[in-house]
Amino acid sequence: MVPYADHSDEVHVTPQKVPGTIEHAEGQSFVLHYRDVGGNLSVRAIRVWSIRHTDFGVPVLVARCHLRKATRYFRVDRIDAVADFDGVVIEPTSKFLSETFGVIWPPSDAEIEAANEFKMKWTRLRAMCRESGGLLLTAVGLADGELIPDEVGVILDFMGTCCARSQFELNGKDEDRLRLYIRRLRPTTESIDRAVEHLARGNSGHMVATLSACAKVMEADGNIDPEEIKMLDGFSRSMTGLPLQYP
Repeated sequence: MVPYADHSDEVHVTPQKVPGTIEHAEGQSFVLHYRDVGGNLSVRAIRVWSIRHTDFGVPVLVARCHLRKATRYFRVDRIDAVADFDGVVIEPTSKFLSETFGVIWPPSDAEIEAANEFKMKWTRLRAMCRESGGLLLTAVGLADGELIPDEVGVILDFMGTCCARSQFELNGKDEDRLRLYIRRLRPTTESIDRAVEHLARGNSGHMVATLSACAKVMEADGNIDPEEIKMLDGFSRSMTGLPLQYP
């Protein structure tokens, strides 16, 4: 039976090279027995170009997939087996990954513990961004169609203050990851409504601080867009019952 082939293999990867891995895999070609997130198995003939990692540290082969005729990303934790094009299975897979690409997988217990700690921290940080107002600041920045670096900087400063107030320590890597998260964030109407409702039930001082920070985002590009004013006025009315007082 031919394994099911048409599944989603898209995964989010970070662009940085990780020490110990081979940046350019020289187009080495192999055949993978690969499972998607749903457990569906497919056979993929690939030509590997480089190694990346997911946000949670899982190594990913960046490769030309001959089935899809396009670049695809293959998580090593979903690889069942690896074979040469002549059909010889390369075992064990962990040794193949280590000797061919410098990838150590599966990780040690200490690495798993560190990854779990990171996952918990990052999950909390994203929740803080949604609930403390960072999502609303991002929505204001995007209201004119573009989120520029200066606006991202204002949002990061605001989130830094929120983290300090919650005794959540941000290091440089956290800030870089949060900056990337904010740049990629595209708040939906539903997520904005939830964030507004959450803040409206909270501390009035933080509510005012959030609205003030939204105004700073609006001013960061030197151009006050009517859509930004409209959005911020909506936030003010929903949170305080009063129209926006600006400037």
